[in-house]
Order: sequence, then structure tokens, then C-alpha cells
Amino acid sequence: MRLRISTPSRLHFGIIDMRGDLGRIHGSIGVSIEKPRLVLEIKESKSTIINGARSNRAREIIETLYSAYSIQSGVETTIHEDIPEHSGFGSGTQLSYAIGMGLNRIFKLGLTVEDIAVRLERSRVSGIGTYGFQKGGFILDGGHAVGDRDKVPPLIYHQDFPEDWKFVVCVPRIHKGFSGEQEQKAFKKLEPPPAETVKSVSHIVLLKMVPALIEKNIEAFGEAMTSLDTMFGDYWKKIQGGTYSHPRIGECVNHLLECGAYGAGQSSWGPAIYGLADGAKHAQELEAEMNRYINEGNNEGYVFTTSADNTGAVIEEKT
Repeated sequence: MRLRISTPSRLHFGIIDMRGDLGRIHGSIGVSIEKPRLVLEIKESKSTIINGARSNRAREIIETLYSAYSIQSGVETTIHEDIPEHSGFGSGTQLSYAIGMGLNRIFKLGLTVEDIAVRLERSRVSGIGTYGFQKGGFILDGGHAVGDRDKVPPLIYHQDFPEDWKFVVCVPRIHKGFSGEQEQKAFKKLEPPPAETVKSVSHIVLLKMVPALIEKNIEAFGEAMTSLDTMFGDYWKKIQGGTYSHPRIGECVNHLLECGAYGAGQSSWGPAIYGLADGAKHAQELEAEMNRYINEGNNEGYVFTTSADNTGAVIEEKT
């Protein structure tokens, strides 16, 4: 059996509650996007062979799952397209699930995505990557019960994202954001945010962001997106050194807004930045301007336009 697996990446808009006063902690908001993507092929082999990017990371995932589920055979994995690591796109989660579900299909293990998530500890903070793999679209999860992070957070709300709403994504060439163990250490350094901040975030998500998405009100949705990003940025100041993880990110976010993006922000710890555009023409104009802006002087980076992915991972058996 040879499988071809294609997964979306995601934009992470923020975490709802770092306090846990109501017995649950975290909870997150985000959306799956069509690109960048992870595209790999995997098939049974006499030994473990990995071709393409992130071979060491892929090998770690495979060996962990081999040990956990007593797999005796090998696989050959070829990564054709990849999601940039440590950039705010959730690359580690998608690689873990793609390989995990590939092994599940090949060796008939009877596992779910949730099983893989728990085994590889991919949902200990956010469930966006898990549900993005399963179904794509706009995702709101309910966080974990305090003291129990060994479950995938429950899905609170899911909806297809409007196809004509585009994201202009900018990735300046600056230091990479936190991820994995670094992220866990960063969380531990933070004191819980004020209760008022958590209430404000919840209020914006429940009574502005979600209704705006249902009613396809791009202006209100963009305002909510920007508000959340600013609130989270202010909370992260102690470990980021500012509202954003690098001053250049703040400059790019402000320029996106000045140039007409309906909303803008930093995805997770960055350095990826997103701006919301209404339709292909608006996105093209924003992309051209941001490409000029991000590469002026000695600064460098890349810019692209993407739509939301409302499908999630696609697993196909190849002949």
C-alpha cells in the first residue's frame, strides 16, 4: 500500500483562557489555510527510509509510534512539500498526524487522530491543529480540564470559512518563534492574565468573531481578529520583549492595516503575519504592497496569498 497525504497548515489567532478559573484552561481559535501544505507519500518497506525535508523529525515520530504500537516492519516516507518549521503554521502537528495516520492505514492499527494526538502530545495546549487535520475550516476549541492535558480539547464551534475571504501572509526573515518544549517553558514563565482580559477575549470571540463569521461580516470579523491579537500580544510582552516577537512583525502588522487589510496579526509565536482581504483583487493589491514593503532596505522575507482550507487532510491510496 502506498499513500499520498496532503494536509493544510493553520493560522492561530490566540488562546482564550490562561487562568483556568472555571475548571478549564487554554481554549484556542484559528483557521486552516490551503498553503503552505505538507504533502508526503508513505509505503511499507523493509527498512525505514525518509526522503526530503525534516527527515530527522519524521524519523523521531516513526520510531516513537513503532515502539508504542509494536510495529515490526519499515516504511519509506517521501516529503514532497513541507510547511516551514517554527514559523506559526503548526508544522510539527501536521507532520505527526500525517505520519501517524499513514502508519495506521498501512498497518491496520485501528487508531484515531485523537489517539495519535495523545501519544505524541500534540494537543496539550491547542486543538486547532488536530481539528484542522480532521476537517479544516474555522475552529474554536474548549481547552483542557485543569490538571488533565492528556485529551484533545473538545470542539466548541466549527464552520467553513468564506472562500472569498483571503489571507495575505507575510514571513519576514527574522528569528523563529517558540515551539514545542520552548513554548511549554515560555508558558510556565507567565503569570496568569487578569480576569478582565480573559473576559474581554471571551466576549469578543463569542459575541463578535463567531457571529461575524456566521453573517459573513468581514469588517467585524477583521476587527475581532485584530483586537484578539493585540490583547494576546500585550500579555506575551514579558517573554516576547514586546507586543510581537520581533519589532519587524509589529511594523508589518501596522502596514497591513494601514494599507486596507480588514484585520491583521501574528500567528502563534510568529514570525508569520496574516492580513485579511476581501476577494482576490484586494488580496493581490495587499500582496504586492507587502512584498515591496517587507523586502525594502536590508529587510527580507516572502509574501503569499492563501484561502482557508475547508477540507482538512486528504489521504489517498496510490497504485
